[in-house]
Amino acid sequence: MVAKNMIRLSLVLFLLAQLLVFPRPTAAQGTVLRFADLGYGDRTAFGIDAVLDYYFPIPTGLRPLSDGRLTLRFTHSPLLRADRSTLSVVLNGRALSSVRLTPDNADGGELSVELPIAGFDGPGLFIQVRLHMRLTDDECEEVQNSALWTVVHGDSTLQIDLQPVESGTLADLAALFAPLPLSAPTVRSPPTIVLSPLNEAATRIAAGRVAFAIGRWAALARQAPVLTVADAIPGQLPSIVVALGTLPAGDWGSVRWNGRMYEVDGQEVPAEHGLLALAPTSPPRLLVAGATPTALQQAALALTRPLPAMSVVAVAQPPPQVGAAAWRDGAASFAQLGVERRKVTGAGEHQIDIAFERPAHWDLRVGGTLDLHITAAAGLTAQTSWVTAIVNGITLGSQRLRIETNSPESYRFALPADLLNSDLEGTPIRRLDLQIRLYLDLPNIGCEEVDTSAAWAVVEPTSAWRLPSDPAAAHDLGRFPATLLADREARLVLPDQPTLGDVHAGLELAAAVGRWAAIGDMRPPLLLTANEVGDDRRGPLAVLGHRERHPLMAMINDPNEMPFVYRPGRTRAATLSIVPSPWQAGMNVLVIDATDSDGLRLGVQALRERELLQVLRGNQAQLAADPDPVVLSLSSPLAAPPQTLTPRVEVVLLERFPAWQVVGAILLIALVATAILVIRIRWLRRR
Repeated sequence: MVAKNMIRLSLVLFLLAQLLVFPRPTAAQGTVLRFADLGYGDRTAFGIDAVLDYYFPIPTGLRPLSDGRLTLRFTHSPLLRADRSTLSVVLNGRALSSVRLTPDNADGGELSVELPIAGFDGPGLFIQVRLHMRLTDDECEEVQNSALWTVVHGDSTLQIDLQPVESGTLADLAALFAPLPLSAPTVRSPPTIVLSPLNEAATRIAAGRVAFAIGRWAALARQAPVLTVADAIPGQLPSIVVALGTLPAGDWGSVRWNGRMYEVDGQEVPAEHGLLALAPTSPPRLLVAGATPTALQQAALALTRPLPAMSVVAVAQPPPQVGAAAWRDGAASFAQLGVERRKVTGAGEHQIDIAFERPAHWDLRVGGTLDLHITAAAGLTAQTSWVTAIVNGITLGSQRLRIETNSPESYRFALPADLLNSDLEGTPIRRLDLQIRLYLDLPNIGCEEVDTSAAWAVVEPTSAWRLPSDPAAAHDLGRFPATLLADREARLVLPDQPTLGDVHAGLELAAAVGRWAAIGDMRPPLLLTANEVGDDRRGPLAVLGHRERHPLMAMINDPNEMPFVYRPGRTRAATLSIVPSPWQAGMNVLVIDATDSDGLRLGVQALRERELLQVLRGNQAQLAADPDPVVLSLSSPLAAPPQTLTPRVEVVLLERFPAWQVVGAILLIALVATAILVIRIRWLRRR
């Protein structure tokens, strides 16, 4: 009996040891997303060799925590030869798995592949489904036989465990503080801007520049900027502390305040230098500090420029001006807009989708172009390889690929300016959704085997948008922040002695400016009070408050128009308007009128969120919350709808007049002619 127990115990210990030495692999976890929900429905591949491309971007602020799983659901032609037809999956250039296309999986086939993406920090997952299909064993297979097909269905799934980025360096601030999309598996609390001290003008101005940077980070994530404000560091929430002088209590790593200036690792930082530091905490906590107001402003301005991969840096001077900012001269390369080179490999048709945002305050003129710089493999068949460009669903045209050399070739496509300014509702167009379709064809001479990987093409980052334009109407709310764009920095003016809620609204407006300012080198606005503005009220201004509390509001003429429709009994929470400046000819003032800070924040919300901003029309709108924000436009759209989408019947000139008018005109002409003739005859007889 004892011997049996010893044997059992030995067996248990052996099994435990095996589990410790050979742990089970971590299974894929996270959210399961359908291809159809990600924009890819059923897609069909034709021909002997074909490739289906899928690109799944990883949102800013998220990274895969563990390996993922791809489940392909497909059907294929039942005539395919099972021993010669295959389907393969390639992730970012790395082959992962293959399966034969057999009669068993011709209807309802499925392939599940583990994706080694744990810790992946790239911009997205580029997945290729490569197919080789054969009907016969003949050397001379019909390349375009219609029975050579495979369908990858939209109910295929991608399982990926995306989690928020919780740690990093100053180079990762966008990932640490940018808002997450609604599809994210978790909710990230918005960053809290802590002003220390609260009622100091220098900290408020610096906080406005920090809020502008938050808007920039939100633009990278293509989300609406969200933030909160406090006078003390919140617990267990991401925060950005704007400190003038004394360092707020907390764990700041190697940063100290000695009563006169800051110290890093015991070494004093010059009083005229600003300081940026990430605390060794989670959630992230950023310090924007300076011993003097000038040093604090330098530190805040540095957030609008790329920063090194360090946890602490001193800022010795204001950041230099960007030499070649995107859209500054009416053009922008893909590189300036953050798009890297895109390469596709394999014979057949490929699709590349890229989303851009253009300045909303431009009225595009005729002559705009999209210049694609493409490098293609020299072995392609020039007669049957092509590129097509589609913008916002509008096909610009197709061109044959030029493959004489391996150097980039330029393909210019004319842009329809009329269709890219506004839609039928008069809403200004801000997005340019570009789809590039490439068809790569290899020669099939003498029925020789061809390596399909020899077919490739690269869309270079030197590709560019060239958009000649005129300034659009600056008094159109739908073109925000056009009113605040000028040669000097804009000023956001709060009431004197603003409440914390007023400051919150002003900071959210600064973040909204950062979100929608497509010009790369726009200077952050200044968040001031009416007293701090003084008598110099020229330049771009935004006034936030109520006439009873704000001295500048009484000097502005309120249009006070009535909405087209309204709901009886609903109280107006805020009014947005753009009015001529009483202090400078040719300038406009953005006015957000509300009785309290909640109303101000509601008005700013209409400028922060895309869903509300695209509803704004003309120069005045009312907002109410019951319970969701509702926008009522008080003026007609200023942007005319595209003429090509509003055709008119061309009427012959004569058909524009009633028949009786035509007959009457003829009789009148005849009568006048007769009278002239009679007078002429009598005059001749008298002579």
